[in-house]
Amino acid sequence: PPGSTAQVFAPGLISDTRPKTWEAFGTFSGDGNTFCYHRVEGVFVSEHFEQGWTRPERIGIIKRYHPSVWSPCLSADANSIYFTRAMLKPVARRNLYRCNRTAHQWDRPQCLEPPISSSLPEITCSVAANNTLYFGSGRTRPPGSKSRSIIWAASFLGTTWSQANHVALDHPRAGDPGIAPDESFMVFTAKDLPGGYGERDIYLTLHLPDGTWSKPQNLGPRINSTYIEHGPRISHDKKYLFFTRSNGWDPRKYSADIYWVELKEYLREAKAR
Repeated sequence: PPGSTAQVFAPGLISDTRPKTWEAFGTFSGDGNTFCYHRVEGVFVSEHFEQGWTRPERIGIIKRYHPSVWSPCLSADANSIYFTRAMLKPVARRNLYRCNRTAHQWDRPQCLEPPISSSLPEITCSVAANNTLYFGSGRTRPPGSKSRSIIWAASFLGTTWSQANHVALDHPRAGDPGIAPDESFMVFTAKDLPGGYGERDIYLTLHLPDGTWSKPQNLGPRINSTYIEHGPRISHDKKYLFFTRSNGWDPRKYSADIYWVELKEYLREAKAR
């Protein structure tokens, strides 16, 4: 395991550190026995059994029906993969999808209907242990809101999700959320800000008892770099942050690796403020 300085996750097994290779959006299941991530070829899953970890297997049904997948995220029970997909017709946008596991295979992905998906782009997503969805969206913020955050959250109630609510943060351009399993804190990314380290940095905010969020803190140069940090995910024991570091957005042209880092020191600093 890493310390408080980010390291490449599983080099040679998951992360291929050679130029123009792409691994991103790494997510563990709640029991730590399933790992899901993204490559140029699609969404892959590796599982741990008594004999060890299986060879990463591509979820073919996702690639077949949704070639432009982005931001896959594994549910805590490892039975669902959430992702966004770019659509060009009838209008250019991204919607949120879910692919469910059956006893023998993965089902065809289904678009999450309103109030989750909308006529505006849903960009990235992560999911809490109770299936509450946190996602970036271009939808209009509530009247009178001073927050420029594009993060929204929708609670899971029985068999579907409630109306999405805007997550107000004291931070401009907050997006790309990674929620802790118990929703006690969140990491997110933002770009082009004074004092930042690169094109997009990772920040941390605490969920306060009154329901608001603490002033976000930049996680600093041991995590952020001159490159693009994005796709943050929190392990279900809340010990580790997984994220992607890349030198460009197009997986066909640029490189990306999955990193991980211990969160204890950063959480302690945030709580002391």
